[in-house]
Amino acid sequence: MSMIDCYEPDFVRLFLSRHPDSALHVRMCWKTEIRQSLMLTDPASCEAALSSPQAFVLNVTQSEASAESRALSRRDQVLNQAALDTLTLPGLWPELRLYALGIMLSYSDKFPGEDEVVLQKLASLPQILAGYAQEGKLQDQFAQLPSLPQLQRELITRMGSCEFNWALLPESTRKLTLPLQVSLLMLQDANSEALLQQQLQDQWQKTDERYFAQAPWIFINYLIYRLYHDTFPQHDSESALQRYFGLTTDFFMIRTLLSLWTMDDSELSQDDIYALFALVEEWRNSSDAIAVRQQIQNRLPGDHLLSAFSLLTR
Repeated sequence: MSMIDCYEPDFVRLFLSRHPDSALHVRMCWKTEIRQSLMLTDPASCEAALSSPQAFVLNVTQSEASAESRALSRRDQVLNQAALDTLTLPGLWPELRLYALGIMLSYSDKFPGEDEVVLQKLASLPQILAGYAQEGKLQDQFAQLPSLPQLQRELITRMGSCEFNWALLPESTRKLTLPLQVSLLMLQDANSEALLQQQLQDQWQKTDERYFAQAPWIFINYLIYRLYHDTFPQHDSESALQRYFGLTTDFFMIRTLLSLWTMDDSELSQDDIYALFALVEEWRNSSDAIAVRQQIQNRLPGDHLLSAFSLLTR
C-alpha cells in the first residue's frame, strides 16, 4: 500500500484535543493526499479556526492511500496551491486579497489543460501578482474598479429571506433584534435599498477599523479555510470563476451581518463574531442557500468575475 501525506492544521489538532469525538471533524481523502478539517457550523469550531494567526500551521504525517479515494487532477492541485499563495500575499486587506484571487483565476482560464508548461505558468501567477502588489499596481487597479452597486443591493435584500439559524448567537438583546432587522431587508424599496447599501458600506469601514484591523487573521483564516477545506476551486459542476463568485458572495454576507450588528452601536464581542461566521457557514451548506444562489445567478449584472468584483468595491 502506498503512503500519502496527511495534513492536519493546528486548529484541527487543538479542537480535537478538547473534543476528540466531535461530529464536526472531517477528513477529505484524495488519492494523493488527506486533509483533516472541521465544519465551521458551530461557534466553537469557528473560534478554533479564526482566533489565532497560527491556526493554519500544517502538521504533516504519512497515511495509507485508499484505492476508493477520488483522484485530484494535477491542475486542481496546482490551482489550489496557487489560490492559497495568492490569498496569503502579505500586507493586503481582505477585499484586495479576494480581488487578487479573482485576477489569478481569470488568468488561469487563459491557460487550459495540464501539461507541464501550463502547470508551471499557473504556479507562477502568485509571484507575478506579488510583484504587482509591491509596485502598487494591484491596489491602483482595485481602486479603479467601477462602482456597480445593484448586485450589492440585490444581495442585501435577498438576505432578508435567508433561513439563518439564529439559535447559534450568544444570549443577548441583539440575538432578539438582529433577526427582525434582517427580515426587514426584504421590504426595501429602490430608494431605501440605495440608502441602506451606502449606510452598510460606511458602517463596514468603522466595524473593520474597530474590530478587525488589529486582528487581520480572522478574515484571512476564514478565506484560507474555504480554499483548504473546499480544495478550491475544484468542483464537479461549477467553473473556477463560479466558485469564486460563491466565495465572494459569502464574504459579502458575513461583512453585511457584522455591519448590521454594529449599526445601532452595539458592541461586537469575539463570541458574537464567531457565531456570525458559524451562522453563514451553516446556511451556505443548506438547501436554502442553493435556492438563493440560483436567484442571484439569474440576476447577475455581468459575468461571474465582474459580478464578484462588484461585491468587493466600497
